[in-house]
Amino acid sequence: MIYRASYLFILSVFFTFSSLNIGIINSANAEQKPDSNKIQGKVADVIDVATYTYIEVDTGTSKVWAAAPTSKMKIGDSVTISTEMPMKDFYSDSINRTFPLIYFVDHFMTDAGEVTVSDKPSPHSKIKPVRKSLKGVDKIKGGKNIAEIHVEKDSLKGKTIQVRGQVTRFAAEVMGKNWLHIQDSSGFDDLTVTTDKIVAIGDIVIVEGKLELDKDFSYGYIYPLIIQDAKVTKE
Repeated sequence: MIYRASYLFILSVFFTFSSLNIGIINSANAEQKPDSNKIQGKVADVIDVATYTYIEVDTGTSKVWAAAPTSKMKIGDSVTISTEMPMKDFYSDSINRTFPLIYFVDHFMTDAGEVTVSDKPSPHSKIKPVRKSLKGVDKIKGGKNIAEIHVEKDSLKGKTIQVRGQVTRFAAEVMGKNWLHIQDSSGFDDLTVTTDKIVAIGDIVIVEGKLELDKDFSYGYIYPLIIQDAKVTKE
């Protein structure tokens, strides 16, 4: 707790949340009482791609799509999903499909409880990973380490920078982009990056791109520092 620019990740991810059609969203939730922030129904279709699972939920009056980190779902399961993060006109490269409306969630909830089998959390998850002490992940010549980026962020805003780090979180094909978090040995916080590159947790990478500050994707997802559409090279 990861759409296209045309679709803005939207999370270019993309999108613009301001363009969301509230009328469509409300109509999809109209029958969901007493909790208007959730949808309940039966799983009508399941599509697994990379680190995400897409499901179509039949509420009895309408069908809606939702996506969560890879989950063991099957047709006929009773499921509850949150409607707090809707995406309109979301295009998935991996399945070459546009969803008029889809809800991104951290997990699916069934009668048996929370269902999530992936160790790769949503790029928008508000739960931060455990900070581990890293050794040997030093900055490259001519680049910055993460501590320097945080300290010098105002002067670096809008500038192209290079930073070396270890991937601590990764989620593919979320709102049209791949999302990763990196950390280094500077002893500071992590850094969020979006890219079209596929990497794995534990990879050491060189990230190059423009630094953006206080990027607001709405719904409470604000990134104080983020590098979008970055060039990412694995060492």
